[in-house]
Amino acid sequence: MFLPIVVTLLGLWSVGGKTIDFTINSIKLKVLPSTNLRNGDKVELQCDVMIAKTSELQLNSTITFYMDDTKIFTTNSSTQDQASYTIPKARASHTGIYRCDVSVQNTTQVSEEVEIKVTGLSSPLISVSKNQTSEGDDVTVRCEAPEEWRMMTFTFYKIIQKGKEKEEKKSKGSTDNHMEVKFRIKEGEEILQFKCEVQLVVTSETSPPSKMQTVTVVAQFSTPRIEVSPSLNFTEGKNMSVLCSVQEAPKRSEDMKLTLQKDGQIIDSSTTNTLFYSRVATVEDMGNYTCKVESRKTSKSNSAKIVIIELFPRPHLKLQRTSSNQFIHEDESMTLSCLVDGLSQQTANNLEYKFLTTKRKITRRGGRFHMNAMESLSGSYVCQVTIANITKLSEPLDINIYAPVKSPVLTHIMRSNKTVILGDTLELTCRIQSGTPPITYSLLRGNHTLMQKTIHGDKEARFLVNSSKSHDLGQYRCQATNRNTKMSGKYSNIVNVTIIVPISRVNLTIIPDKGEVEEGAELSLICQVEDGTLPINYLFYRKKGEKMTLMNSTRAKTLSAQYQVGKFSKEDDGTYYCMADNGANKEVTSNYRDARAVLATWKKVVIGVFVSVIILAAITICAYLQMDKKKKGKDITPKKSRSSKPVTANNEKPAVEMKAGEAYYGNVKNEDELHILRTGEESPGNTQQNHQEEQTEANGDRADTPPDAAENNVNVRCWHVREDHTPLARFGEDNGDFPWVQVTSEDVSGPWLHIVGFTFRKVTTSPAVAYVSHHDDRAHRDHSLHLY
Repeated sequence: MFLPIVVTLLGLWSVGGKTIDFTINSIKLKVLPSTNLRNGDKVELQCDVMIAKTSELQLNSTITFYMDDTKIFTTNSSTQDQASYTIPKARASHTGIYRCDVSVQNTTQVSEEVEIKVTGLSSPLISVSKNQTSEGDDVTVRCEAPEEWRMMTFTFYKIIQKGKEKEEKKSKGSTDNHMEVKFRIKEGEEILQFKCEVQLVVTSETSPPSKMQTVTVVAQFSTPRIEVSPSLNFTEGKNMSVLCSVQEAPKRSEDMKLTLQKDGQIIDSSTTNTLFYSRVATVEDMGNYTCKVESRKTSKSNSAKIVIIELFPRPHLKLQRTSSNQFIHEDESMTLSCLVDGLSQQTANNLEYKFLTTKRKITRRGGRFHMNAMESLSGSYVCQVTIANITKLSEPLDINIYAPVKSPVLTHIMRSNKTVILGDTLELTCRIQSGTPPITYSLLRGNHTLMQKTIHGDKEARFLVNSSKSHDLGQYRCQATNRNTKMSGKYSNIVNVTIIVPISRVNLTIIPDKGEVEEGAELSLICQVEDGTLPINYLFYRKKGEKMTLMNSTRAKTLSAQYQVGKFSKEDDGTYYCMADNGANKEVTSNYRDARAVLATWKKVVIGVFVSVIILAAITICAYLQMDKKKKGKDITPKKSRSSKPVTANNEKPAVEMKAGEAYYGNVKNEDELHILRTGEESPGNTQQNHQEEQTEANGDRADTPPDAAENNVNVRCWHVREDHTPLARFGEDNGDFPWVQVTSEDVSGPWLHIVGFTFRKVTTSPAVAYVSHHDDRAHRDHSLHLY
């Protein structure tokens, strides 16, 4: 089917100023003579192209042929509009889809696709690696289809020409036009023929078979011959012989081996071409006998079945017991009987029977053997009967005689230390002195069974007990039993196991609890253990620089110990602690407590009484002195007075306010004048003015201080400041004519007032009184000094 070309491709360019055009009108592929061909036909592919162009235009076109999208031929032309591709002899591999295309000036046009079918395959060619071979060798067969190249399947045939024809087939695929396979030459194969055929995968068409190739097989040796004497069927007791023989090839290239087998088991072998086997036949010798000869690559065999008639059956052994126990105990009575079925009682009584064990051989007539059971008689028994040179054995009978267990012994295996600590694993072993295994050992604590073990052979039982709880201590013993139930269940000795519970926590308590002990009193130390096995060893220590041991004591009944320090003193001050140990390889330390000596109560009382008496005496003396000063003050008349302050309307000196740390020297011009410092509240309105005046006077009169003032000055200390203006100090009187009071600078700590020097005129009528408030850095309050 051809599709019309509906797209016109135009090329435009200029030649000498003229425009030149071309277009591809059509392209068509033709197959001559036909698209359906036979193998060997000649076929021609024609690609016709129609191109329209201007007369001046010379075009170069490229025409390409394709088979199944694979390029198979290309041609170029500037004058022809047709191209051809010829296949001289078409083969089945030429079957496929064909097309052609044309390319002009970068313009391409493709034809319609055409399917070509070629039927018929040529017979393949076959060859073999050798025409003569030996059994066990390999023959390589090659099959080839020389004019085909598509994917093919090769099938090989091996035809065995012996009696009824047999065929062996192998198939393999390949993209090559040839294939090789190997065939193994088996025993008995003599003349072989090989052929092959191919099948084209794309068409599923199969070729005719190839010619036959013949291969001759040369045998290395013949099939073995087997001869049996006296015959293949006879009665036991006669001599039986088997002869195997083989004929070898004149030029045998490999060694061979000849074997005789009975029911698949090799009973004799030889490296020669003959093998002879003989013996007195019994019914056990009946079976299939095979002679086999083999080399490295091949083998041949021949078989014969021999039937032997039984003279008398195989005896069987029987045990008779007087006890109904499941297992045989020592000292039981038992009888072994050897019986042969089919014999008369008279014949049986006259036969000689042999009872055989691994340890001894016992002969008895009549086939009965009586014995008392002993452990040493245990073993595997068989009985042997001989009639007319035929000896037969019974099936073995195992007899186990159990001796009772005796005297189990329990042992506690101790390791590095001699104590068992809670959490350790107890290792106990139990062993018996005698008794037939298997032995079942039971470990008991008290009357409670903890675990069991069954031991085969002469071995002890090993028990591991994890002492995770304190109740794991106690009396342990073991019990041993075996299959002799008559005298079983013996108990061992008792092993006492003591498990030490480690000390978990130690606490030290002191009395008095706060650790302050009056001198001469007693300090009690109590070391208490929370849990642990007794006895416990306690050690008390005092740590004051170096560690000092106070007491080492062991308690067997209590979980605590006590130590007293009598007549406690400063030398006994320090840190106290204790340690406890109960042999669990771990000393536990208590908490630490501090203790120190304090003054005794009676000493405090004595000191208090003494201080009280002193204070009372001082108060009495002060009161007396105060009264005496008041009395003397009334009699003093000032001799001289100086005043730098004007008198107010009320005849009062203005108050001067001073701050802490300022110096002031005040002089009174008149004896009747009184210099008084007042607070701002007591002299309202005049505080600032008076303060300035007093300050001026102090600065002006500082140098005018009377010479004798130094002699008459008195240093006065002011005690704790009171904010309620309560008198803190009274200035003393002097004996001079001009009594002065000098308050000097005195640096003291604590509540003492820091005052920078003042000089005051002594008042004649009454002692000068100082009311003081001060600036305390720690209390952050501002204070001032006021004198009246």
